[in-house]
This record gives sequence, C-alpha cells and structure tokens, in this order.
Amino acid sequence: MSRPYSDTVKTTDELQISPPAGSVPATSIPLPFFDIFWLIVNPIQRVFFYNLPNCNVSKFRQTILPNLTSCLSLALRYFYPFAARLVSPPRPGKPYILCSDGDSVSLTVAETSLDLDQVSTDLPNDAALLHPLLPKLPPAESKPHDGGGGTTASPILAVKITLFPNSGVCIGFEFLHVAADGSAFNHFVKSWASICRSGGKDLSWVEKSPPCLERSLVHDPRNLKDVIMEQVWNFAEAWQDDDESPPRYRHSGKVRATFVIDREDISRLKAMANRDNREDGKRLPAASAFAVASAMIWTNLIKSLDLEEEEEKAGDDVSGGKIDSYVFPADLRGRLDPQLPATYFGNCIGIKIVSVERRDLLGDDGFVVAAKAIAAGIRGLGGALEEAEKWVTGFGEAFKSGKVVTVAGSPRLRVYETDFGWGRPRKSEPVHIDSSGAVYFSDARDEERGGLEFGLVLRKAEMDAFVALFEQRLNQLRQVGRGDATQIGLGS
Repeated sequence: MSRPYSDTVKTTDELQISPPAGSVPATSIPLPFFDIFWLIVNPIQRVFFYNLPNCNVSKFRQTILPNLTSCLSLALRYFYPFAARLVSPPRPGKPYILCSDGDSVSLTVAETSLDLDQVSTDLPNDAALLHPLLPKLPPAESKPHDGGGGTTASPILAVKITLFPNSGVCIGFEFLHVAADGSAFNHFVKSWASICRSGGKDLSWVEKSPPCLERSLVHDPRNLKDVIMEQVWNFAEAWQDDDESPPRYRHSGKVRATFVIDREDISRLKAMANRDNREDGKRLPAASAFAVASAMIWTNLIKSLDLEEEEEKAGDDVSGGKIDSYVFPADLRGRLDPQLPATYFGNCIGIKIVSVERRDLLGDDGFVVAAKAIAAGIRGLGGALEEAEKWVTGFGEAFKSGKVVTVAGSPRLRVYETDFGWGRPRKSEPVHIDSSGAVYFSDARDEERGGLEFGLVLRKAEMDAFVALFEQRLNQLRQVGRGDATQIGLGS
C-alpha cells in the first residue's frame, strides 16, 4: 500500500511575514454586499508550479527563499488586508476586516520528494495529490471584540512554498474569498512576483498600479448588504442543521484533469454557435469564446455525469422535466454606475444563473442551445445587480431543479503571466474545486496555440466518460474546415 502523499512533503520552517513596521494603519474595513455573499464559501486554494532545474536545497535557502519572504513583506505593505483578520460577531452583528500594525501572514516552507511532472500534469490524476502542497489557514480565535460573546477573528491568507530539489518550486495559497475576488488576488500575486523579479529593488510595477482599498466606493442604494447578510445567516444555520452537509474537502476517490481548447477550436465552435443567430428577425451579438467553450463543457458534463442516483430519486427518466443550470461569475468593476477602478481590492463579482431543460442539452442541438443561453446570460450582465437579491437563494432553487455546474476563475485573469523571475508558470490551478465541484477557466499556457484552459475534478468513471466524449467531439470538429463547421452539430 502506498504511503499518503502528505508523507512526501516535509515542513522545514513556519514563518510569520508582516508588512514593514509602521506601514499598516490601525483601521477596520466594513464589508460591502459584494463581499458578504462570499462568506458562505470555503477558502480559495491555488497553486503555481515553476521550473527551477538547477536549484538545490542550499541555493533555495540562501537566495530564493530570502528573496521571496522579504518581497512578500513589501507586497503586503500595499495589500495589507491580506495580513489582517476577518472579525465575525454573532448575529445580528456584521463582519468586518480588522487591520493593525504587526499583522502577519502564515508562511510554511517545505521540501518534497514528489515528482514535479506528475503533480503538474494535465492528464487525469488523483485529486488528493495537490493537497500536501497547500497551506492551511490558522484556526479562528475567539475575541471579545465590541464586548460580544462568540466573536471570532480569522486569518485571511496563508502561503506555502515547497521546493522540488533540482526540479522546481510550488507556491500554494489559501485565502478567504470574502477578502478578495480573483482579480484582486491576482493583482496581489503579480505585484509580489514583480518585486521578486528585481530582488526587492524595484517597486514601480505596484506603485504605478496600487490596489484601491476604498470599499466605500461601492454604492448600495437598495441596502443589498442587509438583504444578503440575512440570507447568508439563514443559509449557514440551515447548513449547520443538515446532517448530510458535505465535508470541507471531498476529493477522496476523485481525479483531476486539465484540458485546452485552442484558438482554432474556438473559431470553429463560434461558427457553429452563431449559425441562425437571430431573434425577432434581428441578428444577435456573436457568442464569445467563453460562451462556446462553456457550452461544450456543459453539454459534455451532463452526458458524462453519473445521474443514476438522481434518476432513482426522481422515479423517472433523468432528462424528463429536469432543468439544469450553469452558474458563472462576472467581474462588474466596469459595469457599475459609477464604475469601480480596475485595481479595486475586494469583491466585485456578479453571479449569473443560466438554466436550460436537460432534454434540450442532451439533444442533437444541445451545444447550440447551451451556447445561445450562456451568450444571452452574458448580455444580461449589464443589469446584474437587479438579480443580486437572488444570488444566495437562486443557488438553492437551482439545486432543487436539476444538476448545477458552477464556474471558477477566468481567462481574463492571465494567471500564466505571473513571473517571479523564473519565467511563466509551468502550471497553475485552483485546488478548491475538489470540494466545490466547479469548472475552472484560465488563459492558455501556450501563447502560440492560444485559446483557453479548463479543469475538472470528477469521479474516475465520470472523468473517463468526459475525456472520451470531449476528445470525440474535438476530433469531429477538426475533421471539417472552419467554414464547414456551421454544418455539423455536437449532439449524441
């Protein structure tokens, strides 16, 4: 019997990294409604793998590690809420971020005997393999803030740096989504990386584009904060009372795989999706790369997932009367009135739920139906806040009506441009999709090939079915020229 993966990763140091002394104001940051929504999700986890073929343990400890830690401190000078604590009073109190001089981030340093090629492969792999490379947020502490009993103070960010001797390095993160969305987190990581590239001597990258920490810029004329806060409390209480609530990590028995849809494949999918693209005699805007890739993934997943248990509960054909949903996030910084700066640090994510009858997704024109539905959802993001009251309750309703596929990440985050001085990452992916079940999207590593990358975590039989179907459909797509793609379908 093979030993646990955790036995192959040895912790060598436990550090606390603080912003430079005197650089953090003593302040509390109230959470706008955009942040409140994310109180109900598990911490976000991401790993970045880099090639360092000539880096032995001595070189790592003498040069690489000191540069990473000192530059992390400099980056936290600008992104100090990551070193702060999330204070959560009991109901009806509202959570907030408490910042103080001397705050710190937990940094774990480790070495591993794992094979870098194995852990960073695109091929289906044991989902548990990446977990020893992740840090763990320190536990929340009970604090008598505001004189209220039951108040907790939770660390917001933890980092782990793991050396693969003479091979590479992994930088892993775990953070509370309530503090930052993907855009804000990537701004932080790229700022840290830019400082590292200069050995801590050049802060111009972050100084030219510092994070905007003014959460008061979020307007809330409809008092969405109180509405969503009430829904979050109710959701949390219902979850605590549910004995069948899922554990935090559900990676046991699952496999992870990464896929690429290149630029040419995207072009062919667009040609298919945009055929007969009219409504009431008017031509609709063309479906985007995200819409067509999502449609390809969504329809393949519905065909691949093991729905026998659901069929037994329903007592009929799984496709009969079922309405499946595709839920994706959208950065609203530029869609609000007034707009928020692109560097706004916090959450500014809208949630869009697109629902389609399962029989339509399984039909011969399922791909086109899904693509048009997702494209329509994207067009509706201009009024995304009109649906904000339903962001929490909408999830519950969607899960009751059918299978829900959620999305994490975005190709627009450009994670493969995160260069610490070692070049582009050889691989980066979120690990929390093990428990959330989401599909993650990112930009493609191969700049010449282009397109986008996505990843899944499924049971092995489901992954085998998805891989077979995905490859079959891509091969079918590539057998015809782009101009002929409008003439084929991606049905059964």
